[in-house]
Amino acid sequence: MNRYPLDKFPSTILRPEVVAKHEDHLALLEKEIEEYRRIGHRSDSLYDWILRIFENLGLSTIKKQYLGSLAVTKTRLLLFTVLIDDPVDNADKRNFKLFEELIKIPFNSKYVEQSQLDTKEREYFELTKKVWLNIINEVSTYPDYKKYEEAFKFDVEQLLNSMKYSKFANTYPNGVNILENDTYLHHSTFVLVQTDLDLMCSKDFDEGEFGLLRELSFISGKMARIGNLIRTYPRELLESDMSSEALVKFQKEYGEDFRFKINKLLNRESRYLKFEEGLLEEYESNYHLAEEITKQIKSIDVERFLQERNFVQKAYQMKADFW
Repeated sequence: MNRYPLDKFPSTILRPEVVAKHEDHLALLEKEIEEYRRIGHRSDSLYDWILRIFENLGLSTIKKQYLGSLAVTKTRLLLFTVLIDDPVDNADKRNFKLFEELIKIPFNSKYVEQSQLDTKEREYFELTKKVWLNIINEVSTYPDYKKYEEAFKFDVEQLLNSMKYSKFANTYPNGVNILENDTYLHHSTFVLVQTDLDLMCSKDFDEGEFGLLRELSFISGKMARIGNLIRTYPRELLESDMSSEALVKFQKEYGEDFRFKINKLLNRESRYLKFEEGLLEEYESNYHLAEEITKQIKSIDVERFLQERNFVQKAYQMKADFW
């Protein structure tokens, strides 16, 4: 397995007792990652990287014995998201037929039509199904699973809907616009799903603050989307991924016939630097909004929550550049 270089990861450790078990956590995921390697195209190091992030995150109300399980489950959720997302976003591997079957796995599996899939597509489908079953089998053991089950299902549906929008964007490029991109795509970070999982394993959380916490998680999802976009937009431009906010903004500013050249990305042309500056300004605006929401929440450690948002942003900033 390819490992993520630690010199490109924040030196700060927020949960040392969880991070200390990183190798054990990774071992639980190794078989699924190895299977993905045979059929996917993203580096193994992505899962090592995101596991290290999730090991440092989580609401202050989580019972300690569930921190490791939550980190592993959230990493599996990323793998599940990648498996569904790739047949939509990657131009070379685009497969809408497969995608339509994959999105049925969580809640509509009885409607799956595997007969129309070829051997490779079935192998891909079976791995995606296996990853989801591993997720739900673990999640259903959490103490307050039933209490937050419907919230979890709703938020997973929003995650799936973000990828449906990606399909729409790549099917109808002339219909893509910044407003809808901003409305749908941040759900791909599944921060609200993470919050649901944390609450399933929490104690002493004031349920009267659930709405405020969801507001905070919603804004955090937008912040995570920005952090990710800063590192992925060059690839999205070069792949002509119409679900990318970057592609929409560049075409709006420079015209639909604008073409993206790798040398201009490599040389950090001013237009790209300007785009990144705009993203960072948007991140700061969302961060200040999050700060205002935290002033109304008493049952979680809000300072820690904001510290974790800074940690995630730092991890994105340090992540190896695409180019």
